Amino acid sequence: MSLLNSIVYKFPFGNPAERGFWLYKTVPPSFLRKIEEENFRHTVKFVYEHSKFYKKQFDERKIDPSKIKTPADLGDFYTTPEDIRKSPDDFVCLKADTAYESTGTTSKKTKRVYFSRTEVKEAGWAGAVGLWGLGIRPEDRMASAFDYSFWVSGPVLQASCEVQGWFHVEAGRLDPADFYERLSDYKLSVIVGDPSWLLALTEIAEKKGAWPLKLMIGGGENMTEETRLYIEGVWKHRFILSYGQTEAFGAIGMESLGREGYHLNEFHNFFEIINRDAEGYGELVYTTLNRRVMPLLRYRSGDITRFLTGSSKIGFPGRRIEKLKGRVDEWTPTGMGNIAPWMFESVFTALPGITADWQIVIDKENNRDRLVFHLEGKKEAAGDRLKEEIFSRIKKEFADAWKMHEMGLFYFGLELHSEGALRGNERKLKRIVDRRKF
Repeated sequence: MSLLNSIVYKFPFGNPAERGFWLYKTVPPSFLRKIEEENFRHTVKFVYEHSKFYKKQFDERKIDPSKIKTPADLGDFYTTPEDIRKSPDDFVCLKADTAYESTGTTSKKTKRVYFSRTEVKEAGWAGAVGLWGLGIRPEDRMASAFDYSFWVSGPVLQASCEVQGWFHVEAGRLDPADFYERLSDYKLSVIVGDPSWLLALTEIAEKKGAWPLKLMIGGGENMTEETRLYIEGVWKHRFILSYGQTEAFGAIGMESLGREGYHLNEFHNFFEIINRDAEGYGELVYTTLNRRVMPLLRYRSGDITRFLTGSSKIGFPGRRIEKLKGRVDEWTPTGMGNIAPWMFESVFTALPGITADWQIVIDKENNRDRLVFHLEGKKEAAGDRLKEEIFSRIKKEFADAWKMHEMGLFYFGLELHSEGALRGNERKLKRIVDRRKF
């Protein structure tokens, strides 16, 4: 158990989540930084002594662990997703009790990550602290709709509920219509799941009636603000986003009720943002500070964000990052210019007759790039009207690109599919697919 967790369990008042949140608000940032730096130094020495991967990397780079005081001392050394895919067992330092997997959006080969039961409990404690800060109390009743197959989100939430003793129903990723019918009598106050799944549930609730919920929490993928406002309008409560990765056991950050960026879990991680541009945007990198089964040193998340300055007006203390801008590996050069999924969110938001799933496929036509928007249409969707509306939005949002399209420098296209066709059995939908042969 980490130092901070040990301190929390010795407090003579409140419950673990309440005590943890009090500590989170009370610990001076300078003191927290010192704890992080000390734990970082211990982690560097530990992985060198116990991990085949890190020992080999350090020896090849002539890195002396005893001289490493801060992440900057490691220079350009980072751990990458590909490192884990290639040799996950070489990262393992101590006996593992369980494992979870992640595919991400850009590779079919999974990343396997090992943990101990103690580490699962500590992640649950961090989650419980965040939930307490959102106003969730012992009388609340939660239901989770996360996919449980090899995925970390459901077990993290369950561990958080066990820490606090909250009522919790694990529904799994049921069809939203089945969920609505089967859980309508549970008197739920909180529902947690994927944003796209929660959107589908909201569409059902809009027709059949919304329950008197207290809060809805989404995790596992990003969401547009327009979609969030729609969900909140139907349920008449706040919709909060959490941010995590399997590699971090889900525990990276969570929005407060003020929704001023993700408040970082600095109890258990040391965060950096590398390769920053003039506006401060760069790739989030983290080191796990309390893990000993499979610690990760300077792990490249692949997510683009930036640190936010100033204090949160409503919500948690501590450092924050902005809502994710995109993925490092999803920037794609095209005849339109460099594109990324987040650029098109406003184009596909609040369009009547389509689902939340969309994809852009890039191919070649007459030696020109062809960008085809693949959408899932509902029964009432009319293809011609939909195409007209989307191209109208493209023309407005990307005026220069539209002129290039009209000049024949590249082409736009649109194809409509049935509901569920794009995602299939995949947990995450790859937004941009490049089929060109270079």
